[in-house]
Amino acid sequence: MPPKSGYHTRAQEEMLAYLRSRPGVHHTAAEIRDHFSAGDNPIGTATIYRQLERFVAEGIVRKYVLGVGESACYAYAEQAEDCASHFHCKCEACGRLIHLDCEDLKAIRTHLLDHHDFAWNAGKTVFYGICGDCRKKG
Repeated sequence: MPPKSGYHTRAQEEMLAYLRSRPGVHHTAAEIRDHFSAGDNPIGTATIYRQLERFVAEGIVRKYVLGVGESACYAYAEQAEDCASHFHCKCEACGRLIHLDCEDLKAIRTHLLDHHDFAWNAGKTVFYGICGDCRKKG
């Protein structure tokens, strides 16, 4: 999915290629900046934010704000279209956002709707804890 805007910059193309190449991964603007700072073609922080917001407005990228004071995460939209159908777990140690498809949680969501008339938004529900990789590290 190419950008809809009338012009295309090197930064725009490189950022899209980077996001597309990591399906299912959520990135902060700082992570994107760090990735490009390590290479031959650094991209400035302001440019990264500007391009991310343009991609979000055009529907190319989805933006997730997980909590007050936390950095927003961005994911290529083609990989994020089903985020309303599953839950998310956020590791408090490494910051990784994990997609979670779980029949037990879906049953709880159905129970809340059927018995308590409450529609739980799975796409905006985030469970906080420590991922398996970080627990193994100690």
